[in-house]
Amino acid sequence: MLIKTYMVQRLQQCLSDMNEYPKELDLIDKTRVTIRPVEPVDVDGLYEFLSKIPRLDLLIYKDDITKWKNVENWLAASNYGKAFQLVALSEDKIVANGSLHSEGLSWSHAAELKLIIDSDYRGMGLGSQLFNILLYEGLKRHFQKIIVRYMPDNISFTKILNHYGFKPETVLSCYVKDELSSITKDLVIASYDLESWERRFEFYSSIYRQ
Repeated sequence: MLIKTYMVQRLQQCLSDMNEYPKELDLIDKTRVTIRPVEPVDVDGLYEFLSKIPRLDLLIYKDDITKWKNVENWLAASNYGKAFQLVALSEDKIVANGSLHSEGLSWSHAAELKLIIDSDYRGMGLGSQLFNILLYEGLKRHFQKIIVRYMPDNISFTKILNHYGFKPETVLSCYVKDELSSITKDLVIASYDLESWERRFEFYSSIYRQ
């Protein structure tokens, strides 16, 4: 019963007033972060944030997003409606970025979810809560499928995916290569049916109301 109550409280905190930003979240160590959509003024903060992320964690991106021009282009995608992006801030410093990227006209029912967390804020519940918010935003935008790309050694992200039941569709062996170190890694592509998550959300919401 206590476990169920805790899950409901965490879900309710993460998803309450989802239409309202900025949103305040409390992490496991009681650190408070602010979640809001990305803004044009965030370009400097995003550049600083991404430059601190371990290089191997960014290999899933097709472009080098630690370069200024690519950060600007990434930010511009939100302005053109190609992506919905959120940032998490602690004391006005960006500590996480999450996004939903539309898969195009022919795949308008699907979106790719991307999530990056500052190394100092991992293991504190920020990734799972931001993941929840992005799934809810996917429902609001009527996406039916969520796609993720990740490397199998990303243990914390893999735990989140397993929790929701993401199913690996394919593994591309030695597909990702770091040009500086020549390290190659497998790339996993997994998908998730958002209707399954919607049913889970409605179930826990009904428990909370009882």
